[in-house]
Amino acid sequence: MARGITSYVTILRPRNPPFATSDQPHVRIELIMTVLAGFAGGLAGALWAGIVSSALLARRPELSAAGWRPDTAWRVLHTAALYGLCGAAAGLLFWLGWGLVAFTSTPWLAVGATYGVLLWVATALPALTLLALRVPALRAAGVVMAIEALVAAVSVGLLCAFAWHRVA
Repeated sequence: MARGITSYVTILRPRNPPFATSDQPHVRIELIMTVLAGFAGGLAGALWAGIVSSALLARRPELSAAGWRPDTAWRVLHTAALYGLCGAAAGLLFWLGWGLVAFTSTPWLAVGATYGVLLWVATALPALTLLALRVPALRAAGVVMAIEALVAAVSVGLLCAFAWHRVA
């Protein structure tokens, strides 16, 4: 190559790549911790479902007439698995969104609560509101389930923000 001419490879390749080899374990730990925090938040939603929601739903006679059955151990296990997996997916979404990077000077509690409420508004609120509007007999169950989903979503948000804050 002639003197004074820079090759395209040198121009296109940065001298310090964005993820140097020393940064990769940090990124993996951050990802794993955020996904596990989301999973734990989902399990908090399952705990709320088993303790609070099931007791509230058991008191509603119109739900028994509509076919509501009390929780069994198998159903509680499925609920925990579903909440945990959905929480892990929400944790991955939090990580992919760089921990709500727009809130740079906001405490992690506010970031987590904001993320949890946004999750709830985007996912659970429309489905449960439409169900309550279309099936009037299930309005009380819709309210209980909406509160349950809100508790799970805010738990996921808070734990993900805490995990992100600890690593950062």
